[in-house]
Amino acid sequence: MAFNCKVFDKNGNLKKIVSSNKTLSGSTNDFLNQKSTKRALSSIRTMKDPKILIRNKVKFHDQVCIVCKGIFHPRHKHTKYCTHECQQKFYREKGKIRKKIRMINGGKGVSV
Repeated sequence: MAFNCKVFDKNGNLKKIVSSNKTLSGSTNDFLNQKSTKRALSSIRTMKDPKILIRNKVKFHDQVCIVCKGIFHPRHKHTKYCTHECQQKFYREKGKIRKKIRMINGGKGVSV
């Protein structure tokens, strides 16, 4: 089956006619001879390529560990410690300082 394709410009004037002498497959022939545009549109929608979601790459931040003063690159910019060990070390030292303050104050709160 041969087909002719007409190409129009913005004003509706005929620019050129593209024709081919290729025979179309049975499914293409059935598609072009459909009476219902609803069926044609549904088949066109199924032929479209799916949308490709482009996600942003994970951003790494440059931070300095507050315990060992080493540079590390976390995903979240609010991260303070390079490892779990540094975090535990910080909280242990913080607990020791609190105990010393309690011993100095005699278990009472700081009076101003």
